[in-house]
Amino acid sequence: MRNIDGLQPQEAFDELLKFLFFKQTNENKGPKLIFPVEGIPLAKDDVTRLASDIRNIFADYVATFNSWFKELWKDEKFHLSNTTLVILCQLFKYVEFREISFDIRSVALKEFLSSEMRRGLGIYLTPDDVVKMMVEFVDPTPEQLVYDLACGSGTFLIETLKFHKEKNKSHKNTVWGTDKNPRMLLLAELNMGHFAEINFNRRVTDALFPKIDDNYQWPVANYFDVIFTNPPFGVTLDNTSFDLRGFQTCRTREGYLTNRQQSEIVFIEQSLKYLKPSGILAIVLPKSVVTNSTFQTARKALDNLGYIYAAVILPPETFATTGTQASVFVLFIRKFGLKENKKEKAHIVLANVTNVGYDTTGRVRKNTQLTQLAQDLQASLKLKTSVGICRILPEISKENTFSELGNLLAGRVDTPNTTKLRDVVEFATNGRTPPRLNYTDEGLFVVKVGNLTGNGINWIARERNFVSFDEKEKRERNKQLILIKGDILLTAAAHSPVYIAKKVDIVENVPEWVGGSASFVGEVMLIRPNQELVDPYILLAYLRMPTTTERLQMLIRGQTAHLYPTDILEFPLPSVLFEPDKNLKKAAGILRCESELNSKINEYAFEQKQLLQSMAF
Repeated sequence: MRNIDGLQPQEAFDELLKFLFFKQTNENKGPKLIFPVEGIPLAKDDVTRLASDIRNIFADYVATFNSWFKELWKDEKFHLSNTTLVILCQLFKYVEFREISFDIRSVALKEFLSSEMRRGLGIYLTPDDVVKMMVEFVDPTPEQLVYDLACGSGTFLIETLKFHKEKNKSHKNTVWGTDKNPRMLLLAELNMGHFAEINFNRRVTDALFPKIDDNYQWPVANYFDVIFTNPPFGVTLDNTSFDLRGFQTCRTREGYLTNRQQSEIVFIEQSLKYLKPSGILAIVLPKSVVTNSTFQTARKALDNLGYIYAAVILPPETFATTGTQASVFVLFIRKFGLKENKKEKAHIVLANVTNVGYDTTGRVRKNTQLTQLAQDLQASLKLKTSVGICRILPEISKENTFSELGNLLAGRVDTPNTTKLRDVVEFATNGRTPPRLNYTDEGLFVVKVGNLTGNGINWIARERNFVSFDEKEKRERNKQLILIKGDILLTAAAHSPVYIAKKVDIVENVPEWVGGSASFVGEVMLIRPNQELVDPYILLAYLRMPTTTERLQMLIRGQTAHLYPTDILEFPLPSVLFEPDKNLKKAAGILRCESELNSKINEYAFEQKQLLQSMAF
C-alpha cells in the first residue's frame, strides 16, 4: 500500500481495515473467492478480473451488512490499485479468520499497529498487563453483563472473554461495547465478531449522549453489572455544544450549570448511572481527577453515587508508548446499593506501582509489580491489612471517598494534635522565573532545578544563572525571594511528576564568588523552617526519605506536574521530628557533614575553573 500506491499511514490503515472486513465477511457470507498463491505472477486480465470481483462484493457487503460500515465507507470502494489488491489477496490466502481465536487476532492487530502508527492515528491502547490486572481483581462471572463505554479495539472486553474462557470453556459469553469512532469499533469487530461462543453487542455512539431508538435500546440506566473503561483524557465538554443538564458533575456548589467540564469526570458519573445497584466500575483516569481542587465540587457529586474501594497509582511510563507520560490512577468503584448505608466506613486499598515492566523508553524492566497485583489487592481488601505493595488507607465514610481520597493519599487527615508543616515554618513559596531577556552574565544568582542535586546545591554558574541588577533590586525588596542559611529547596515543577520533590537541598551558605546573595526560579520551592521550632537538618532528613517523597508526589496537581505551597503547608509531620530518636539524629548529623563538604567541593570546583581558565600553553 505504501510502496506501490504511495499511501500515507492513515490511508493505508483504512484500506487494511476494509480488506480485513472483506476477508472475514467473505468467509462467512460468500460468494467465496479463490485467492491466488503468493509469489505466482498473474496475467493482467486475471488481476483485473479478480480485483473487479473483490470491489463488487465489497460494495455489496458495505451496503447490506451494517449501517455504520456504510457511514464509515460512504463510497463503498477500495482506494487501492488492482495490483495491490491482488497482492493482499495472495498474502492472506491461507489466513482463515474462523480458525483464529479472538485473543490471537487482537495480538496480530497490535503487532501490525506499531506504537508510532498508533500515535499517528490517535489510537491509545491500555497496556495489556494493566487490563489483565483490572479484570482479574474485579473477577467478573460469565453471567454478568460487562460493558465498555469507550471500547476502542475491545481490549477490556477481549480480556474479559479470555478470563471467562479460562474459567468456563463451554459458556456462551456476552460483552457490550460502544465507541464514537467507527474505525475503532471496526477493530473490535475484527477482534471479536463472528464467533459462535461470543455475543458481541456493539454500536457506534457517544456513550455520554447516546441515542436510544428502535434499533438500539441500550445503553440505559441500571443495566450492567460491570464496566471496564479507559475514557479519553483531556476532552472539554462545553455546555454550548453539549447538553450537560443531566449530569450532577456539571453543576456548581450552588446548583448552577457549569460552562464546561472535563469528559473523564462525566464518564465516571455516566458509568455509575449505567450500572445496576452494587455494580462495579473499573476505570483508568488522569491523576488530576483525584487531586485537582477544581474538581472538588464534581467529586462531591460523585460521593452520592458510589464509593471507591480500591485505587492503583501507575507510574508515568505506563503510557509512554502512546507518547504521553501522564500520571494515571485506576479506580475501582462500587455503585451504592438500594438500601446501602452511605455513612458506613470504607477501607480503601491503595497500591502505588513503580515497576510496570518497562521504562520510559520502552526497555524491559524485570520484576514487574503488575503480575501479582490483582491477587494482592484481593487479599488486602479481604484481610484489611497490607499485602505486597498494597496498603489500607485510614477508614472513611463511603459517602466521602471521592472528595477525600486526595487528602487520604497525601496523609492530610486531621487528627487531634496533628502538627502540620505550616506550624513549624516561617513560610513556603515557589520562586519566580524571570523573563529570558533579564538573564545576564552577572548580577543576582538564581538557583534553578539543575543546581539542585539531592546532595547539596551546585553553585557553579551555568548558562542563565544570573539576572540583571534591576531584577536583583526588585527581588531584594521581597525577602521571601532571597535565600538565607537553613532554607530548604526542592523541585516543585517538572515535565514529569516522577521528578517532583526528588531533589531536596539545604542552603549552607551562598558563596561570595556568586555575589553572596541568591534567589530561585518558579520551578523551585523554598521552605524556610522556624529554627526555634524544628532543626532544619532534621526536617531535611525527613523530606529526603523515600516514603516522604512518595507522599509529597501525591500532592501534585495539574496535567503537567506542579507542587504548590498551599498544599505542602498542610503536610502532616510525625512527632519524632520534634523528639528525634538516635537514627534521626544520626541522619541529621550526616546531612550537616554533607552540607559542609558540599560547600568545600563548590569552592574547589570554582578555584579549579578559575585556574584552568587562566592557563594557556
